[in-house]
Amino acid sequence: MNRVAAIDCGTNSIRLLVADYDGSGLHELTRRMEIVRLGAGVDRTGELAPEALARTFAALRDYAAEIERLGATRVRMVATSATRDARNRDELVTGVRAILGVDPEVISGEEEAALSFGGAIGDLVGGSGQFAAPDRVGAPSQPGASDRSETRGQPGASGNPGSSDARGGLDRQPGRPGAAGTPTQLGTSGQLGTSGQLGKIGLSGTGGLSSVATPILLADIGGGSTELVLGDAHGVRAARSVNVGCVRLAERHLRDDPPTAAQAAAIVADVHAALDLAAATVPLTEAATLVGVAGTVTTVAALAAGLAEYDADRIHLSVTSAEQVAAVTELLLGMTHDERAALPVMHPGRVDVIASGALVLRTLVERTGAAAVVASERDILDGIALALATSPPALPPAPADPPLSAAPSLSAGPSLSAAPPPPAAPSLPTGAGPAAG
Repeated sequence: MNRVAAIDCGTNSIRLLVADYDGSGLHELTRRMEIVRLGAGVDRTGELAPEALARTFAALRDYAAEIERLGATRVRMVATSATRDARNRDELVTGVRAILGVDPEVISGEEEAALSFGGAIGDLVGGSGQFAAPDRVGAPSQPGASDRSETRGQPGASGNPGSSDARGGLDRQPGRPGAAGTPTQLGTSGQLGTSGQLGKIGLSGTGGLSSVATPILLADIGGGSTELVLGDAHGVRAARSVNVGCVRLAERHLRDDPPTAAQAAAIVADVHAALDLAAATVPLTEAATLVGVAGTVTTVAALAAGLAEYDADRIHLSVTSAEQVAAVTELLLGMTHDERAALPVMHPGRVDVIASGALVLRTLVERTGAAAVVASERDILDGIALALATSPPALPPAPADPPLSAAPSLSAGPSLSAAPPPPAAPSLPTGAGPAAG
């Protein structure tokens, strides 16, 4: 059995997955998430803030202890949008190396997209998940991966659709992409927010059935960027990363509580401009099914279903109609910070960015003409673990002459505490809730 640890370090959250790989799939041992907001202010300053780095390093120390306890033999950490944009990314690399004994791999937006697709596709159409970005192999590169061994039905009918934005209202035309199956197949009608009406696509859970129509357009709405991937069980056809994410857009435009119509319209304009760029590479209207991953999509799905508490098992592969996406977005835009925080499925670290994220999702649904979006709890984190588990172990580095001091390693227990303590910094809320984005 091959036991691997994957870490996804995004703009808003940092997440850990430790899993066993048996040759056919991943068997999860633990999945954790902390909101550290590494990308706080990066859109404005171009740098990772000391306080954000401190929060990230603190979470990583906890993850390192968990990895050591579970005995993962290989570790890969990837860093995405905020780190790509930051001039001082070397400060993150140095800190991670001291804590984990491996360097984080700062991946391109296109590889981020491919890894997200690879993590999600197996549960959707039974694909292997072993897909590369159009111009790059999907296996981990060095630095960024470590060999630790010596030799692992839509949820009811909608509520009333939200008002249209500056680029027009909902545009679902016959023949445009939607969820797998018809509304009758996907679920029964009901009111937005009625608990228990969470429609699911008809998956066996074994990865053996082709259960959604392909090709799939997968959207990974993160904190700093959104990745869009068109593909199917055979692989990625096209992928593009664009710099619109819930943290970036909230910091750029949201000034009032609740946001003004003008602030929401500014976000929508940015999203349309980004989708114009993406459309040059990814045919946004050619998919048969729209799939969304990460915390924005899963939170919107949970709100549309009126869940009393966040339930990842119920959210995974659930279907939310376009009308529900619009209704939830309008609901969030009309709420104050405290009202959003009181929603039972809302993670405390997502309260200030969920409205901007929902606007990204709503605008994407409108641009594609999708009738619904399928939410997946499997995403880039699973893609990282799967790519690591199925890649050949890295060769050990050649010895230096004269020998240099080795970087701390998880296998040498005391080294976990060898990194200097981070500067004191205010923490972000880390209550229970959606596990990504």
